[in-house]
Amino acid sequence: MCTPSLTIPESCLNLTPGTTPRDLASTKPGTSSAPFTINAHQSDVACVSLNQPGTVVASASQKGTLIRLFDTQSKEKLVELRRGTDPATLYCINFSHDSSFLCASSDKGTVHIFALKDTRLNRRSALARVGKVGPMIGQYVDSQWSLASFTVPAESACICAFGRNTSKNVNSVIGE
Repeated sequence: MCTPSLTIPESCLNLTPGTTPRDLASTKPGTSSAPFTINAHQSDVACVSLNQPGTVVASASQKGTLIRLFDTQSKEKLVELRRGTDPATLYCINFSHDSSFLCASSDKGTVHIFALKDTRLNRRSALARVGKVGPMIGQYVDSQWSLASFTVPAESACICAFGRNTSKNVNSVIGE
């Protein structure tokens, strides 16, 4: 698993598995700077994507319920997005050209679309309005769910991506 960001040469970045399968290691090609590690998930990382400028990385674990976004400079977690509650194999995670949206496809037969610039567009649990709850339930309640989704044939490998000139069109390719 390796995800290069090649859009802007001075921001070129490579992401590879870290010292444990739950981590991501980041290196800048052509520099002597040491790789830095992002502690991404509690289970092994299974799917990774960088936005075009290489400033944000999205990752999902083998569990496939959460997608976490991290700043590649500070290593801070920016947001946690919930794909669902049932474990799933994510086939693809992609950013829109301007990083306003993110799409993800899985073996559950769904493609989810999340808003990144205006996260108020994402759905939230109705329990979020109740107020603070226990730590385990709190993570679920505070989750951001996709603003939209569409179905594809279940268990068919599917990749998803946004159109080049717009963040409003999501294309998917289904393969057997």
